[in-house]
Amino acid sequence: MKFKSARPLLFLLFIALISSKIYGQNKLPNVVIIYADDLGYGDLSSYGGDIPTPNIDKIGKGGIRFTDFYVTAPTCTPSRFSLLTGSYPQRSVHQLYHALMPGSTNYLDNKEKILAGYLKDKGYATAIFGKWHLGEKDSTGLPTDHGFDTFSGFKGGCIDYFTHVYGEMGPDWYINGKLKSENGYSTELIANHALRYIENIKSNSAPFFLYLPFNAPHYGKTDPNKIPDHTESLKETKQDEDRMINSLQAPPKYMQRFASVQDPYRKTYSAMVSSLDDQVGRILEKLQTAGMMENTIIWFISDNGGYSESYFGHADNGGLRGEKTTLWEGGIRVPAMVLWKNKIKPNQVIETPICNTDIVPTLAAIIGFKNKLSPSVIDGQDISDVLFHGKSMERSIYWNYKKQSALRMGDWKLRDNKALFNLKDDKFETTDLAKSNPDMLKKLQTEFAKIDQRVNPKLASE
Repeated sequence: MKFKSARPLLFLLFIALISSKIYGQNKLPNVVIIYADDLGYGDLSSYGGDIPTPNIDKIGKGGIRFTDFYVTAPTCTPSRFSLLTGSYPQRSVHQLYHALMPGSTNYLDNKEKILAGYLKDKGYATAIFGKWHLGEKDSTGLPTDHGFDTFSGFKGGCIDYFTHVYGEMGPDWYINGKLKSENGYSTELIANHALRYIENIKSNSAPFFLYLPFNAPHYGKTDPNKIPDHTESLKETKQDEDRMINSLQAPPKYMQRFASVQDPYRKTYSAMVSSLDDQVGRILEKLQTAGMMENTIIWFISDNGGYSESYFGHADNGGLRGEKTTLWEGGIRVPAMVLWKNKIKPNQVIETPICNTDIVPTLAAIIGFKNKLSPSVIDGQDISDVLFHGKSMERSIYWNYKKQSALRMGDWKLRDNKALFNLKDDKFETTDLAKSNPDMLKKLQTEFAKIDQRVNPKLASE
């Protein structure tokens, strides 16, 4: 019996292995993170809200909707720092643990590596369209200094939705990294830039990271000398000598959807959320038609809670106590969802406490840059087992914001180092159980002190 030469077979096997390696690299998942601004826990229809949000809700229905998702601070800047670095804001080199205001000298340092930089090192194309709000070392600083290839949007905390100015301080709108004017409603413009990016990236073999920090539904900053139609004033204020109006704004077509809502502030705010939902729908549709949906991880998260009490209570935190700027649940528990078609099982509702610091280490585990993370500065956890296997996990989540502090451990929450709540039985934080549970109180106090010392021993509670 004769045997044929094994060389052709070995050659084919070699080619197959090489091809597998190449195509394996090309199959790294795209990553899309949609970060809403000041969206309340109870504003989305999937969270029991009265604003129809069918497009955003699709993300949760197609994957996971989280009931106990937290951000590390109840305001914009520190929340964004944690999302992109995986670290508590108390670790930031230039004190990014409060919301930055115009003229602030605080900024994200170049040595603080963010998600865009990690992914760029893995061969990803990276883009940000929307709100930065992590400061700048000088007036020329841009997100492109931190691992993003492309940036269009605004650098500050908020802008007028129609004119793109920060009150009398002038314009803050960039296209491809250059200060330019562009006509349109900012929520729609951010989506337009994202859609063009997805269309152009189709021919690129590299995977992409698309960060979409919308300004909606955060209030705008309107110049009182030029107030666009369809502007609802919340408050007139000043930054040094520059005047501005904190405003809610929405195009007429969205205002018409909520004509029956009597409260003018809730009406305009609902229209703003509805516009955001439509833009998310456009992005999902583009990914689907481009054939990218099955290889794209899509996150939707709010950066903090909404204004459910102040500013006429235009947002809805679903009955949670407190609002933006507080460490009550209404300030730090946010709507969040994740979708990865055919990888994450659909229609899941997960109650395990998750934090926005978990995004970086989880993607590191999925994509393969875990060895690049420094355990000494990464405070988040890899939640892959939660995403793919529905497992629960034990962990503590820490907050230290201005004169407030909090810690969640399991079902228990410590507030200001003295009040104790069981969130499983009392998510609205109505009953302080500190006196009846002294051992649990002491346990959480000890854990808080331990994390506080590790995260930044020099930072005193302010």
